[in-house]
Amino acid sequence: MSRKVLIAVDASQTAEQALDFYFANIHKDDNLVIIAHSPEQASLPAFTFREGLAVPHDEWTKIMQDQNKAQQDLEASYTQKVIQKKVNYKVVSQPNKGSPGEHIIKIAEDEGATMIVMGSRGLGKIRRTILGSVSDYVVHHTKIPVVIVPTRS
Repeated sequence: MSRKVLIAVDASQTAEQALDFYFANIHKDDNLVIIAHSPEQASLPAFTFREGLAVPHDEWTKIMQDQNKAQQDLEASYTQKVIQKKVNYKVVSQPNKGSPGEHIIKIAEDEGATMIVMGSRGLGKIRRTILGSVSDYVVHHTKIPVVIVPTRS
């Protein structure tokens, strides 16, 4: 029976470790691997009326171009990794308009994923309690089975 396994990725080493863990321990030949990237929208510099109504267009354009290039490079890197494994795959990249955890769940549901694999950031107990974590959110807010891969040093 074929499974659709969503692997949540970003530019972190933890995300790469999650992909490696998936291939070493979970993958079956008939699985569809869904590489899901949910880039955050760029923070654009503010402008004030004191300087007139001139919007810092050149600066905004540069920030957006840099973000788009980083996103394309990341997607190309993960695409190359799954191509080397000779597996069925799909890359889904949608800008994140809310919380990362909510967005991962939405992509998983929209794609009909039967499992989510993601890395853990390894936040300390106090930071995790105060800030929460994306993996913690996903585990507690989806009905889809989730595999959390801890960060390796």
